[in-house]
Amino acid sequence: MKDQGGASSSVASGVATILFDRRAARNAMLQNTWGALPGLLANAEADPTVGVIVLRGADGDFGAGNDIAEFGRLRTDAAKCRDYGRTMANAMTAVESASKPVVAAVEGNCYGASVALALAADFRLAAADARFAITPAKLGAVYLRSDLHRLVAAIGQGHARRMIYTAGPVGAAEAVAIGLAEQLIPADTFDASLGLITSDILRGSTFTLRTSKRVLGQINHCKVPAEDEESLGCFVDAMQGADFAEGYSAFMDKRSPVFVRP
Repeated sequence: MKDQGGASSSVASGVATILFDRRAARNAMLQNTWGALPGLLANAEADPTVGVIVLRGADGDFGAGNDIAEFGRLRTDAAKCRDYGRTMANAMTAVESASKPVVAAVEGNCYGASVALALAADFRLAAADARFAITPAKLGAVYLRSDLHRLVAAIGQGHARRMIYTAGPVGAAEAVAIGLAEQLIPADTFDASLGLITSDILRGSTFTLRTSKRVLGQINHCKVPAEDEESLGCFVDAMQGADFAEGYSAFMDKRSPVFVRP
């Protein structure tokens, strides 16, 4: 089933695969993509034949994060910035709150907001060629508070700060070592291994899986705060700030940004 923003869903053998397919943009996410995601998840939730949901990018890349080119229309409109942030936050919440297990199948590049998306899943499988990077510092942007909460819950304060401050890539082996992904899989056996893992999930008790997911989500350190006006305000301030103006311009011009230090 096709939806807006290059996202589609398909069901086979009890597995609903939500595919992000904007290959020309390395599967970068549009606001429409984020907006479509809750509906795609709701369809998978409502389908009695579906026991597990897989998030995946097309053509060997999980995703390049947000499509920065789209941010040009946000820079001078606080209301649009806030709406974009809410749309993203709602999509992440929909992934995290799905009653069925959600697996992020990460191959190739997983950058920026795509890392936040993967963190909203129950766990992450990393192909050996996977690369994770949290890149807002290259743009003068910020992660939403709920995204930062999930990041710290997964990898701890130190690694979270290192990844945010340096914006550098982390390979699959290191991602598993620090808790950003749960399993490393050779690239040439990724599809087969993903099939075996989803088959194992499907053989389990639906009651056990759903109850365990609900209880695990109630454990304090996993409780993700809802985005409020204050936290969304940080996102808006970043989009309208001088650093983002430079970061956006540099991205569009394919050059390195030069941020002015106060």
